[in-house]
Amino acid sequence: MTDNRIDILMATYNGEKYLSKQIDSIIGQTYQNWNLLIRDDNSSDGTLQILKKYEKLDRRIKILCDNRGNLGIVKNFEELLKNSESELIMFSDQDDIWLENKLDMYLKIAEKLEFNGFLIHSESALFKKNHENISKGSFISKKAVKKGLENVFFNYFVQGATILISKEIRDFVFPFPKEAYLHDRYIHLISELFFERVFINQPLIYYRQHGNNQIGAKNTLKQLLSKRYFDKRDYWLIKFIYDKYNDFLTPNKKK
Repeated sequence: MTDNRIDILMATYNGEKYLSKQIDSIIGQTYQNWNLLIRDDNSSDGTLQILKKYEKLDRRIKILCDNRGNLGIVKNFEELLKNSESELIMFSDQDDIWLENKLDMYLKIAEKLEFNGFLIHSESALFKKNHENISKGSFISKKAVKKGLENVFFNYFVQGATILISKEIRDFVFPFPKEAYLHDRYIHLISELFFERVFINQPLIYYRQHGNNQIGAKNTLKQLLSKRYFDKRDYWLIKFIYDKYNDFLTPNKKK
């Protein structure tokens, strides 16, 4: 890598309640060579005012402005990817809290990797109200340490808010196809099929579960990640990948 600057992409929508704590946790990182790119998806609360305050306070924080209105979370992140130029790119939810050494941990691993394209992700800890209410169990460790396509197709264990990707993957996945129903699921599948996935087996974010999560209150992260199932939407996404990138797949993976 020639540039160790990290672009952090944050898609916001009506996040005024928790947004400041998340941005503060990014500003408080022990590793400081980062840019925070934010696109607000036409919020109706005070989110944009909070973002503008932080943009004035820290030159590394930039709000992307356009006239495209509400795009939804997938297209929102796609717009952010389009505006990212760093060799290392991370994704951020608007309502979590990052441990202060998260960027340092990821960068130390990224610097040692010799793969031509990689995805790094980590475990996360659940809390609902405060730092004392932290889940003692792990969400994804048992699944994430395993390799193989069967494990990937029937299990969900790459959480978007923990992802770092290299520019090679960014260039490969952009633009998103219509079959990409979740940006992190699409990026995970591409990484597993064509690049390298590295798992950090320790929590580096506090994941906040509440009624306004994109996943939803009825489908908590723990429930989503604890079940083995095949999502019907994955059929069309995998078919798209198979058809478009057939020449890049090994005979084993085609089978």
